[in-house]
Amino acid sequence: MTEEPFSLPTFTMAEYDFYRVDERIFWALIFAALIFCAVHAARRAFRQPRSIETPETPTNAKGEELQRHTLSQRVFHWTNAGAVILLTLSGWMIYQPKKILLFSGTTPLWFIFHRWGVALFLVGFIFHLIYESFIAQGSNPLTVSRGEMKRFLDILKNFFGLSKFYPYSTKYHPGQIFFHWAVAGNLFFLTITGFVIWKPFRDLLPLFLLGLGWDFIFYCRLLHGFFSATLIPSLIGHIYFALLIKKNWAETKSMITGRVSLHDYPRSHSSNR
Repeated sequence: MTEEPFSLPTFTMAEYDFYRVDERIFWALIFAALIFCAVHAARRAFRQPRSIETPETPTNAKGEELQRHTLSQRVFHWTNAGAVILLTLSGWMIYQPKKILLFSGTTPLWFIFHRWGVALFLVGFIFHLIYESFIAQGSNPLTVSRGEMKRFLDILKNFFGLSKFYPYSTKYHPGQIFFHWAVAGNLFFLTITGFVIWKPFRDLLPLFLLGLGWDFIFYCRLLHGFFSATLIPSLIGHIYFALLIKKNWAETKSMITGRVSLHDYPRSHSSNR
């Protein structure tokens, strides 16, 4: 008895137009993000985590400020934010145009907005890459290190009640660091799969020489939808922590002004890191 070798299904161009990620996955992930935010808010209402460690902080800190974000970092952040919002909105209107009643327009029109969002995102990304690689000085505070991994695990243990120890954070909370790289990876795969399913760019790829056909494009479309579905709850979480957690307001404000008061700076941070 012999078994046939496994192979991915082959889809024709006509069939390809009818396959995409089920919209219930989008709603399930959005609902999960809202539940997480609600649980986190409820826990903070009864138990505010405070760092047991005592990082050095100037005693006469009132009125003093430190620079948290340079102008280039702030420009990139808000450019990237605008691009992601435009891409998310236009992508949703392409995917399910009748679900948002406040907006209207044809799919081709929203696809034009989508392409402008891609252009804005790529310009911001290239600028960010050049700045961080050749202009920025010092070590990157968003680097994932063993120390940050240990802090993150300690915070998780504290959150689930397994430990009373809560570590201080360096410039960025460990959750921010891991969130940064998770979103960066998400946007990377969204960009790659997006270019593959976009015909003008796809025509430049030697898919035929690589033995890749419509089945490959089909799976890229599914992955594009999947990474879109995981990006939306990430944005919900980012907005929740930035706007609804009071202790983060000083840091949120610094993304506009670039500076943060040492007096208002969260005591869970080390001021010299």
